[in-house]
Amino acid sequence: MPVAIERLTTAERVADALRQQLLSGVYAPGTPMRDTDLSARASVSRTTMREALAQLAREGLLTHSLHRGMEVARLAPGDIGDIYAMRRLVELAGARAIIDDDDGLDDLERAVEAMATASARRDRRRVVEADVAFHTAIATRLGNRRLLAAIAGALSELRLVLSVTDRTDGDLDAQWRQHRALLEVFRLRDSRIVAALDAHLADSEAMVRAAVEAAEWASRVSSDQVISTDGHDRALVPDSPRDESS
Repeated sequence: MPVAIERLTTAERVADALRQQLLSGVYAPGTPMRDTDLSARASVSRTTMREALAQLAREGLLTHSLHRGMEVARLAPGDIGDIYAMRRLVELAGARAIIDDDDGLDDLERAVEAMATASARRDRRRVVEADVAFHTAIATRLGNRRLLAAIAGALSELRLVLSVTDRTDGDLDAQWRQHRALLEVFRLRDSRIVAALDAHLADSEAMVRAAVEAAEWASRVSSDQVISTDGHDRALVPDSPRDESS
């Protein structure tokens, strides 16, 4: 029987490339993503680039506004609470499923091993990828593709924050050690799994919230400096709408 071959459109390939750049921290939250500039760099049509950007917007990686156009999504402190509330619902249910099933923990073990390797190499992007793989594996235990899609979207939004967060080498080592300790609790197959994961998510939420609040503070300081330099409220006036008729 012939094997079906998935054919990706040019827009999908462009979206894949941009997605990797976004999740690697190439573009910081709030960076404008203008189709004119990006299409010229990628040597594709503006129509193709717009399709790619629309796909990333549907995934929550980009946002669109009338005056600013497309830009890299920025999480507000209030968004963090929403994302972690959803994560708790899904991941803690996945943890309870692990208690009751007889499946191995190979996927969690692979994620921790990848995290340890990436930490040793001081590869922050790979550490974040392994972190996401670990928590995705927990959600997978529920066998619900809609919930898995929801958690994947939430983790992608968080990756945008984590990819541009300044972290020391010690932070990376601590991250994989925390997941290794969590894996050891998971091997016990009892209620301690849920308590350990809940505490882990609380620590993670506090770290992400601090990163987002620090970014907001830095943005406000930068805006204040612009205003005080020229005496005008230039930073508070939105950009004029761009002509997107072509």
